[in-house]
Amino acid sequence: MSKSGRNRHKAKGSAGSGGAGSRASAAQSLSAFRAERAVDALTPAYVRWFEEGSPGSAAAALESLVLIKAVMGRYMERTAASDVTRLDAAALAAAVSDELVATLDAIAALAGDAALDVGAVESTNFVVDAVHAFVGFLVETDRWSGSVDQLAEIVDFLDTTAEDDAGWGYVDVPDIPEGQALDVFSGLPLIRRATALLEWIGDGRAVTATGALRLRDIEAAAACVGVAVRGGSKRAGSPTPDSAGSASDVPTVRSMYEVPLLAQMWAALETAELIKITSTKVVPFEGTEDFLAGGPSARLEEMAFYVDQFLVAAVLDYDPAQPWERTLAGLQTSLLIAAATEDPPSLERVLAAADQAPAAEKAMAGLLTGMAISRMEALAELGLLTINTHFRVPPALIRCVATVFDDDRLLAELGLAPAADGPDVVPGAPAPEMTKAPAPTPQTETPVLQLKIMLNGSKPPIWRRVLVPAGMPLPQLHTVIQTLFGWFDYHLHEFRTGGFRGPAYAPLTGEDDFYGDASHDEATVTVGELLPGAGSSMTYTYDFGDNWVHSIKLEKVLASDDGGGQLPRCTAGRGAAPAEDSGGTWGWANIVEAVNDPRHEEHKEYREWLGMLPGETLDPKAFDLEDVNEDLADLF
Repeated sequence: MSKSGRNRHKAKGSAGSGGAGSRASAAQSLSAFRAERAVDALTPAYVRWFEEGSPGSAAAALESLVLIKAVMGRYMERTAASDVTRLDAAALAAAVSDELVATLDAIAALAGDAALDVGAVESTNFVVDAVHAFVGFLVETDRWSGSVDQLAEIVDFLDTTAEDDAGWGYVDVPDIPEGQALDVFSGLPLIRRATALLEWIGDGRAVTATGALRLRDIEAAAACVGVAVRGGSKRAGSPTPDSAGSASDVPTVRSMYEVPLLAQMWAALETAELIKITSTKVVPFEGTEDFLAGGPSARLEEMAFYVDQFLVAAVLDYDPAQPWERTLAGLQTSLLIAAATEDPPSLERVLAAADQAPAAEKAMAGLLTGMAISRMEALAELGLLTINTHFRVPPALIRCVATVFDDDRLLAELGLAPAADGPDVVPGAPAPEMTKAPAPTPQTETPVLQLKIMLNGSKPPIWRRVLVPAGMPLPQLHTVIQTLFGWFDYHLHEFRTGGFRGPAYAPLTGEDDFYGDASHDEATVTVGELLPGAGSSMTYTYDFGDNWVHSIKLEKVLASDDGGGQLPRCTAGRGAAPAEDSGGTWGWANIVEAVNDPRHEEHKEYREWLGMLPGETLDPKAFDLEDVNEDLADLF
């Protein structure tokens, strides 16, 4: 998921400041001193090599050397070696692991920049990349003095660690049986309160012109989500809406938005398409019945999607103009991701964060740390995590944390990862070995893969769930995706595995190849080869101008298609397919806004461009499963 090598460090510009490397060098142990001397001897050559690959990146090269020195210091603590040009794979792996653990501790400390050391957080993404770049430098400049076998082991370790998102433990989603997962979701206080709110809404309730509940209905709606308030003229000194107590302590509010939990749950109901707000009423959406009383699979999917949208509303719906809100969202995000891993953060370590901050920032660090923990406790009350000695996300809910937070662009926005600006080539790493795929076996003899394909950056989310045979060649999957999302196949595309550093697969003709030597012929591999097990993923990018990036995740491997019927087959989806050449997700969002708002300056222009009739509206959430499957049946 993360980028590597020279270009990545150039993009960061300050990866080492305040990060893991600065901590290691600050200790100045004998091992750290020896490592620093050894790396310093190579620094001029390394900087020149780095700049050859990324002109003007000398500063970034020096930043990466901070991390390299830190890892080499730990390496020398474990070995008697003083040479950094020949490395033992096992000792290097342990040194990298030690440095990553130390960096995770820095993240948990929540220190720096008024509560969050962004340099330390981002360094988790750079440790493996810095070492990978250093090994590449040794190989490309003929300075590697170890054996070929040692080099192969090291490259294999670094590649595997990068693929596993080594930095700070991106989320691995466990395979939870459907019945067990349904029991967990249906028992969540969040789901029970959402159910009560939907049942209260019934066939419909009146709303104001802004889509909010009327004043006289706030008390009943808030009671559904477990909050006691009154709607009316607010008295000076009234208690806060989240406080519960005697009748005299019940606060008075003037708007439903003064009840944070109600506002968050309301927003999640709308984005999860469980309610629909018109100009005068809120009414249940067409799919609400599946949430309330559908079959096990449909009900579980609706509940999980609602939890996704609630997490978005509760954690990520912040004011970008307020830096402290962004910091809090970042703190919650980092804690939730860590709480979903096998090594969850301890409450004691997080509580001690303020004491570890610099003296000038300790007060602010303490305040923001307290606010972050308070918000995590609110999520715990809804059953979304547990807090005792550690923060932990229940296994069945890890899928929701992964869906919402395990995303490069989001982490970059929150300052938890560097912005992604294109693929890199790992210096010195050998090209991936390619083996020709065996001839596809008949569909009836191959497993069936359940894929979820999400259009990155789409709001509201645009995704499709589809069943395909494991032996399907990539060119056919390309056709499936084009059909699922209504693309016209006017532009170039590529598949990519293993994140930015991974190999790309594209249609190669041998004549004027656009993709270059780094791409492999997509016709030589099947979906099952690139997605070998549940949880594995890759991306599909279409139209490198608009840059429509689709995340493809293998959710399940089925022995056969129990449902029978045509393969490939779409089983679920959300969101209208964007128009071709509409400018990417941001451009499409602008078009949707324009065509539905007569006051928009581009209203007429875009309606004509889309060929819309008078009175016709564009519903960005619309999706017709039957139409998509008819199109697939015509092609396969």
